Amino acid sequence: MNNPAGKNSTDTNTTAQRTAPRLSSSSGRMIFIGSLSLLLAACSAGEKTVTKTTTTTTTTTTTIASDTTGSADASLTGAGSALPMVNSPYPGPYKIIDKDGVAMREGRFPEGQSGGTLMRSTFPDPKTFNYWAASDLGSRDIAALMFSGLLTIDPYNGEIIPDLAESFNVDKDGLTYTAKLRKGLVWSDGKPITSEDVVFTWNTLIKGGYGNSSLRDVTTINGASPKVTAIDNLTVKFETPVPFAPFLRLIGIPFAPKHIVKPIIDAPDGRKNFDHFWSVNSDPSSFVVSGPYKIKQFVPSQRVTLEANPKYSMVNKKGEKLPYFSAITYLLVPDSTTSLLKFRARETDIQQIRPRDVLTLMPVRKEEDFQLYNLGPSISTTFITFNQNRRSNPKTKKPYISPKKSAWFNDVNFRQAINHVLNREQMVANYFKGLGFPQHTSEPTSSPYFNPELKAFKPDAAYSLSLLEKSGFKKKDDGKLYDKDGNVVEFTIIAPAGSTFSEAVGNMIVNDLLALGIKANLQLINFNILINKTENSLDWESCIFSLQAGDPLEPNDGANVYKSDGRLHVFDQRIPGSDGKTVVTDARPWEKRLDEIFNQGATTLDKSKRTELYREYQKIIYDQAPFVYLINPMSIYAVRNSIQNYQPTFFSQPNAGLHNVEEIWKK
Repeated sequence: MNNPAGKNSTDTNTTAQRTAPRLSSSSGRMIFIGSLSLLLAACSAGEKTVTKTTTTTTTTTTTIASDTTGSADASLTGAGSALPMVNSPYPGPYKIIDKDGVAMREGRFPEGQSGGTLMRSTFPDPKTFNYWAASDLGSRDIAALMFSGLLTIDPYNGEIIPDLAESFNVDKDGLTYTAKLRKGLVWSDGKPITSEDVVFTWNTLIKGGYGNSSLRDVTTINGASPKVTAIDNLTVKFETPVPFAPFLRLIGIPFAPKHIVKPIIDAPDGRKNFDHFWSVNSDPSSFVVSGPYKIKQFVPSQRVTLEANPKYSMVNKKGEKLPYFSAITYLLVPDSTTSLLKFRARETDIQQIRPRDVLTLMPVRKEEDFQLYNLGPSISTTFITFNQNRRSNPKTKKPYISPKKSAWFNDVNFRQAINHVLNREQMVANYFKGLGFPQHTSEPTSSPYFNPELKAFKPDAAYSLSLLEKSGFKKKDDGKLYDKDGNVVEFTIIAPAGSTFSEAVGNMIVNDLLALGIKANLQLINFNILINKTENSLDWESCIFSLQAGDPLEPNDGANVYKSDGRLHVFDQRIPGSDGKTVVTDARPWEKRLDEIFNQGATTLDKSKRTELYREYQKIIYDQAPFVYLINPMSIYAVRNSIQNYQPTFFSQPNAGLHNVEEIWKK
């Protein structure tokens, strides 16, 4: 699912996730499961992922697509260059071993030393530690360290593998899925992990739309949720009403401890209680987890510290308990510049690097004791979008947005005029210093469903003005654009504060719009305030936004964004009712077609038919321009040389390459 993330991939911190969950795995911590997440960053565009499989190993490589307009600096990132894309060797499959009656997952990397703290930084402060209520990437990433699911994604090849499950099976009917938990697993409070925890999470939290209802968006088909039942104490059966192509990847959604969460939901105001459960103000001792770490301390604007979960069910090849690190600490910083300064001062061990900083850092790697890793083109998407909400606030009875501006934003000629005036290549050159790509479509070229017929936009102010004239807009001699009623066209673009990307690219957008006579006012605001505006209060005009794909191989991961009732349908967000359900009465014809496409795509098992459907969805987004896509960076990390077993892959971008966080250690 796509999610808003408090992290900017172009900037290191500020995003939303194309959210359903990213498939969560405590061992492997890959939580790639359907749904875009709010990133507010930049994402990749312009590369194709080629997967090569042999009988012994699977590797993934990425090459620049021939139809890409603009390209990364090949002298830095091409084959044989100073910073080639990572190609970590496949370490072989995980093994399950019996240790004192518990089915433990055995690590697949060289043994290390236990102890110490992995130091990281992030901004802004997390909004919650409740995985199922988190809608921003910063909160979701921290919560994902605490909770695991039945399945996960192997970061080396994108295939589904067991996590807390011992095994899984899909019946020939394509409707029935069975997963069996490993024996002897316990929560951090010592209570057994059972099939009832899985059933409760799916039948109550997800189906009921508790917390972040994006999880429901990506797990329902034609409005129906899967039927989930416990066969025995360890075995769970999932039954979908119709064939559901992406469902196996969704079974990896982390599940909650029923004995802890059910009383919260059953109490009066259970839905509100759950929204505030395991919040940033909660007592750390109240957390009961299944993942490798649990919250130890949160000091607002200073740090978040997680401590190792001694009950975690993973060991190294010597049978010693994992994870190696006793703790992980996130320093809470105000912006990406401070984050980089902390790394260069050796206060942190790993840092996402803005492409613009690569040339500065390359010469000092030895002196400052770190290496740079290129994980390939970012899997997120960044865009400017306009508030097309045509409804009134039921409390104030006033429109969410002024009628005259609503008319502009609902005019496809207006949106396409913006699309055709932006100079994306200049943005790549000026901000990414060439280490990025212009983006024009909703799916990156690395997607197996990418529509190659959608061509890049070239900046053309004359063409944009011709589009505006079709809708009665006119640029007058005073240099200003007026609508058909004589109103001067002026609006505010909000973007996350602390992000140099938002400020720099936002100002480039403001400057490009001057060619049309449009005055845009860039307003940088706190990321959490921005999320509240776009998800709840809906009092915004335009926004620079980023979404990170939960699963870059599955378009249905974006159902929570593109379906009209999706919880991240940003350009025209509908608010769920008190029952958590969203009722849509004013969907546009093209929105209705998107609903149909995502329903059909999810229930179609034929790859060619799915490709046809998802290419059509991309064409609709391309033509209607609810999102005006911008640029994507290369995903680059700096990691201290003392960090061992760091083996990043293209698919491990959402985890900063720490897909094997349990086996990472410090020399």
